[in-house]
Amino acid sequence: MQCGAPSEIFSSKNHGLAKAVLAYDLHLLEGKVRHLGTENNLTIMKHLYEFLKDKITMIYNQRVTKINIGKGEFSLELGSPEKTVSSHYLVAAPGRAGSEWFSGQCRELGLPLFNNQVDVGVRVEIPAEVFSHITDEVYEAKLVYRTKQYGDLVRTFCMNPKGYVVAENTDGIITVNGHSYHDEKLHSKNTNFALLVSNRFTEPFNEPHQYGKRIASFSNMLGGGVLVQRFGDLIKGRRTNEHRMAQSFTTATLKATPGDLSLVLPKRHLDNIIEMIYALNKIAPGMANDDTLLYGVEVKFYSSRLKLTNQLETEIPNMFAIGDGAGVTRGLSQASASGVYAARTILERMGKK
Repeated sequence: MQCGAPSEIFSSKNHGLAKAVLAYDLHLLEGKVRHLGTENNLTIMKHLYEFLKDKITMIYNQRVTKINIGKGEFSLELGSPEKTVSSHYLVAAPGRAGSEWFSGQCRELGLPLFNNQVDVGVRVEIPAEVFSHITDEVYEAKLVYRTKQYGDLVRTFCMNPKGYVVAENTDGIITVNGHSYHDEKLHSKNTNFALLVSNRFTEPFNEPHQYGKRIASFSNMLGGGVLVQRFGDLIKGRRTNEHRMAQSFTTATLKATPGDLSLVLPKRHLDNIIEMIYALNKIAPGMANDDTLLYGVEVKFYSSRLKLTNQLETEIPNMFAIGDGAGVTRGLSQASASGVYAARTILERMGKK
């Protein structure tokens, strides 16, 4: 807030929508959202930097090649130029793009890892009016559904009312995401959100991160990046082409390659997503229209998870792991909250407030 975040808060706690969606076996998760808006993020980051620059040392564009454990001390070997940074406490927050790197470091340190889930799905884009009765009230509706066919969980994620669909590069793999602005003058006519299917793997498979990458690479292979398909074409078993896209009443906010998602996503994932769309159509008529746009693929990469204490501390004393890349959280606000939580624990151990 001190760095420029807007004051308005949306909440789904004790909201009547929760009861309404239960009638269709959809479950609304309780939560509060402060919508920052894409255009405000840079301003907030600048203010954070100005506050911190005289208080801490910040090093940029450096790869940590190795984490070493000494007697009551950590040392980080940095790549270019070669140097070492030492500390009494260490917080690892590698982010999703660094999750594979972090898993490798943990193995070298002898820290046991256990398989985490991978979330694979599509980003849906619809006219904003279809979901306006929901987004006007709670802004981001986190809805969870267990499919009848497979018993798998499908959830909505990262809902962007009047937002934009964007391409995202993760380790050279192009996936899809979404964002929205706070300023009404920058709004689009569409709402977008992800539909994600969660998979948790058991032995002998232990590379969920690679599984998600491989699926995303199919989309890149067929479309040179992000694919887009009309829901009506998917149901009819035909590829969306430029002509059918041009006839669509829903105008895409991302220039993507028209294609066929059934050649990219596994059948189980696709069946789950289709069933979820029909379930959502009961609470938001128009969701299952032919011109609903599906972009693929959206993948949320999570690291294999570490064994952590309630303070987010690893089995190595005074080494903490936080955020999505450590397999602890599932989103931006939770990742940042885990950082605050770890910092408070460290301050307490240092005898400071």
